[in-house]
Amino acid sequence: MSRRTGALARVVWLSRWPLLALAGMVVLGALTAPASAAARDYALCFGDESGDQSSGSGDTKEASIDKVAVEQRIAACTVIAEDATEASRLRIKAYFYRGSARDDKQDWDGAIADYGETIALDPKRTSAYFNRGTDWFNKEDYDRAIADFNVVISLEPSASDAYSSRGSAFLRKGKVDAAIIDFQQAIEADSQNGDAHTGLGAAWGNTGEREKAIAEYDKALRINPTDFIALVNRGLAYAAKGEFDLAIADYDAAVGIDPASADAHVNRSAAWIGKEDWVRAIADANKAIELDAGMVDGYYARGVAWASKNNDDRAVADFDKAIELDATDARAWFARSLMRARNGDTAGASADCRKAIALDPKKTGGCDTGPDVAEAAAANTDADPTRSSPDKALQASPTLDPSNPATWYIQQGLKDQQEGDVPGAVYLFSYAIKLDPDNVDAYFNRAFAEASQDHNYLAASDCRRAVELDPQRAGACAALMADHQSGQVAGTQDQAAAKTLVDRAGARLAKYGVDGALLDFDKAISLDPKNADAFLGRSRARTLKGEQAGAAEDCRRAIELDRTRLGSCEEQVADDDGRPVQVPDPGQTQAAAAASNPQTVRPNLMATDDTLAAKTMETKDRRALEAILGGDAWLDMGKYDKAIGAYDVVIVLEPDNRFGYFGRGKARAARGDYGQAIADFDRVIQLAPNFAAAYSRRGLAKVTSNDIEGALADCERAATLDPKARDAFYCKGMAWHGKGEAGRAIAAYSLAIGIDAKDDASYYARGMARADRKDYAGAIADFDQALKLDPGNADYAIARKAAVAAKGQSDEADAAAGADLQAVMPVLKRGDAFYAKRKYDRAIAEYSRAVALAPNEPLTYSARARARLQKGDYDGALADINQALEIDPSWITAYHARALILAKKREPEKAIADFNRAIEMKPDYAPFYFGRGSTWYSMGEYDRAAADLDWALELDPKSDMARQGRKLAKAAKEKAFRSNRPGKLASPAGKATPALKALTSADIDAEVQKQDLQIFKAIAEEFPDDYRAFIDKVMVVARSRSKEAVRNTSRVTVAELRKKYAPLLPSAPDSEASQALSAQIAMLNHLMARETPATCNNYLRNGPDAVIAPDHEFLMDMDRIGATLFRAFGAAKKSGLPAAEPGDQDWSLVADAFTKGGGTPTEMEAIANASQEFEGLCPAVVKLYAAALSLPGESGRRIKTAILYEIAKN
Repeated sequence: MSRRTGALARVVWLSRWPLLALAGMVVLGALTAPASAAARDYALCFGDESGDQSSGSGDTKEASIDKVAVEQRIAACTVIAEDATEASRLRIKAYFYRGSARDDKQDWDGAIADYGETIALDPKRTSAYFNRGTDWFNKEDYDRAIADFNVVISLEPSASDAYSSRGSAFLRKGKVDAAIIDFQQAIEADSQNGDAHTGLGAAWGNTGEREKAIAEYDKALRINPTDFIALVNRGLAYAAKGEFDLAIADYDAAVGIDPASADAHVNRSAAWIGKEDWVRAIADANKAIELDAGMVDGYYARGVAWASKNNDDRAVADFDKAIELDATDARAWFARSLMRARNGDTAGASADCRKAIALDPKKTGGCDTGPDVAEAAAANTDADPTRSSPDKALQASPTLDPSNPATWYIQQGLKDQQEGDVPGAVYLFSYAIKLDPDNVDAYFNRAFAEASQDHNYLAASDCRRAVELDPQRAGACAALMADHQSGQVAGTQDQAAAKTLVDRAGARLAKYGVDGALLDFDKAISLDPKNADAFLGRSRARTLKGEQAGAAEDCRRAIELDRTRLGSCEEQVADDDGRPVQVPDPGQTQAAAAASNPQTVRPNLMATDDTLAAKTMETKDRRALEAILGGDAWLDMGKYDKAIGAYDVVIVLEPDNRFGYFGRGKARAARGDYGQAIADFDRVIQLAPNFAAAYSRRGLAKVTSNDIEGALADCERAATLDPKARDAFYCKGMAWHGKGEAGRAIAAYSLAIGIDAKDDASYYARGMARADRKDYAGAIADFDQALKLDPGNADYAIARKAAVAAKGQSDEADAAAGADLQAVMPVLKRGDAFYAKRKYDRAIAEYSRAVALAPNEPLTYSARARARLQKGDYDGALADINQALEIDPSWITAYHARALILAKKREPEKAIADFNRAIEMKPDYAPFYFGRGSTWYSMGEYDRAAADLDWALELDPKSDMARQGRKLAKAAKEKAFRSNRPGKLASPAGKATPALKALTSADIDAEVQKQDLQIFKAIAEEFPDDYRAFIDKVMVVARSRSKEAVRNTSRVTVAELRKKYAPLLPSAPDSEASQALSAQIAMLNHLMARETPATCNNYLRNGPDAVIAPDHEFLMDMDRIGATLFRAFGAAKKSGLPAAEPGDQDWSLVADAFTKGGGTPTEMEAIANASQEFEGLCPAVVKLYAAALSLPGESGRRIKTAILYEIAKN
């Protein structure tokens, strides 16, 4: 159901009993229910209110719904809801729960009717309006959905989910601006509302602002990495930008979350089409159609892939099916028109074209409408003839033969050019030339496409060929061919054109595939038959395509033209036995060829670049190239482990591929693994001794590893190899700075900046060096420039602030921040006022407004974290504290707060690290030592705990914290003394170090006994076999020397035993049940005496984790609770008493006792609803326990054991 049911999930074993035990048994039983409603109706209707029992949004998977249980629940709720004699409160709940059950079966109309009845009885029940609005949304009645969400917002102005839901409805209505406002309002109310970020991303996507859309999807996925909609939508945004690899990665993740999603498969199919991977595109389209036989996009995508594979019959069949399913889809008509034209069906092609244009006038000009349609007027063209439009190019050749297979590619090329994809158009024109080498239209159109890219040499060459084939093109081509007619000039220009083509071919090899690269290499060789790079590149491309003979021939020709190419392609020219073939060397006698040794490294002295072209030219295996590009993408995204995995694949496929080691070295360095990074760079340099970037990277890794002299040598070598390499001089600067020579470092950084004036890191580094020389003005100027280039970099901002402070100047940025803080102070004060009244939801709402007003002020996040912590929202509090520290890493309070949160989340090692940082910054503050000492205590590090707690007492002997700390320190010292038994050696730091002998069961048992915990004594006496099994488990884990693992094993084993024996409780004798229930009361009394009401309420919800700094008495109370439960289990096992459940009469007795003990209906209502906002919840629960304890006889035993069972089974 919606989160607005008020239900709370059970997580810990003793925390959430009131909701289940009382709402399920007391409140809905004899306390208020008349005899006309059977108890089983309450149980079936309201059930376990702590669970999330219905989707409320219609997204629940059918497989997850127990249809029989849903119908039973509806029937049970009907009995209560339609009984006019029933209490109004219960009828309201029954209608609401019946509505949520109908939501589960997607009976939107029935659910809407039930929520309407709920609202009629309780007009201010926001959850009913919210759920009804969601159901109107599911019915696509967006106006009514908006009306219900309006009511929710009017009743609860900070309802983030209502804003985001209304935003979704506005978006469906096409009111994008209104949707954006609502999504932003939702995020302001709750920055962790992932649905709001996803919705805002969709809204930005509708406006065409893809970068903003992607940024919002990123935020949504940080909140919930399994957000299916955000993944698919971000994939669509990436695909729209042409970033197909990133799109596919998102679709992969979406398919992993929901393998049965046809949408994810068809979108991934479209992305594979963008990458020209037709096989994978067809496979995904097949899967989409299998999952949804009516998916038009599936047939369309598969048709496009089949067409691209020249399987015209299958393509036409798929377009036929797409049209059959949706005759209004212009894409399918248009695609079939092109296919029919390619197959010579002129009449059919024209008919389909006319239909496509009728459905989508934007298709005009993209296909041939036939002679019965008037030609469109020629577009006006610019005075620059090199910018002639595609329409004009078409007019130069009035007829394109539909039967010619090249025609389709020319038409598609013109369409791509009109849409701005000129590189794609050039590729299509080139493919048309491959199909028809004498096609004048293909050369002519490619000429104008190349000219629009300022590739004038290529354009002139194509125009000359077009004029050769059709002299009538001379006039149109005159401007492009002007001054390029002489053989000498034309030859020079052809060489330049060939070089351009070779460079482009390298990129095409990755982007368009092997065929696109071969087209450019072919053209380059025709223009410049002596271009060794062109032959070498074509050799690589042919190798990837499997044309070994052609690859070898091209490689031999490359070596003939340039002897330095010999080491680049020996494998291509090897004979059948793997021996290099002799290549003629005019003017010199060749030495005898040696047999190839695969273990020998052949340094490639020509390998100096780190470009895409270099990667494609040097990589022989297509899979290796894909792995390189994939690793580069992961590296850019900061996902270093995945990057390393990709580069590992490269190294397996091609052990001598420098880019595999180079990429892996960069990823390892980024991860802080400098030793392995240096080893990878060593290998790169062995393979490519003149590769400057490898020396720069190795030098930087050596700087970080403190090998300053080695770093200097590497950086100098990099600068010698490439005097224009920015990173080489940056590397030198880092090395000189590490050596303590700031002046020489500044000089090196200055050279780096001279090479690349937009490198923010160089400015920052120079600023740091200048600050070391006390040139604070120069440092501030550098930090300003670094911040200008990277405004959000916290390191730069901190460095600038430090430089300003050292110089003694007033900082304008600080003044601006002060102004922001001044403006936000009234909002913070309102939040503080609500916080003081323990109205934490309203406090959080105010603090969220403060965050919106001053997003760069850490105080706002810290305040909200404090309120979220009181609510038990540890993850939300942690997110806020992390944000505060990102803004100001010197925010000492934030480190303390984060340490406390991490301790509560049972991440003690991380908590200790934050306490350490806080103590470094403020070494005389007692609470820091108290917090760290308490954490050491929880980890079993008693010596360290005692030392910290003693120091806390010395610093502040009069505080309440000192009183608690005194007891805890005493307990810690006793634990430390007992832990330093024979068999352990005390280290100089006082930390117990395990002896060398192997631990035995006796050792573990002795250690457990020394802890003197009653719970283990109870288990050993009542269930000796289970105790021995427990000792054996702990012994196995303890041998690993992992204290955390031992604690986890102990905790899990005890929990399993508790659940195992909980069903015995209904047979427990009254005396043992009374002792166990009294232990529960003692714990609540302890908390009420020492903690705030909010903390006590959080304890009822979250269990022991709610107590941030548990004292010794708290731990003893916890021990007593566990021990009395196991004593009750044991007594029940032996008693032979009947396992009777309490009846209505029993609950009537406890109700009377509760009232006599001072209990009120308001308190009972708070217990039933587990109301966290009710400050008196803990006292109310104690009254109820006391009432149960006061009942004598068998009725009292049944009540006590029933309550204990609900506690213990969780």
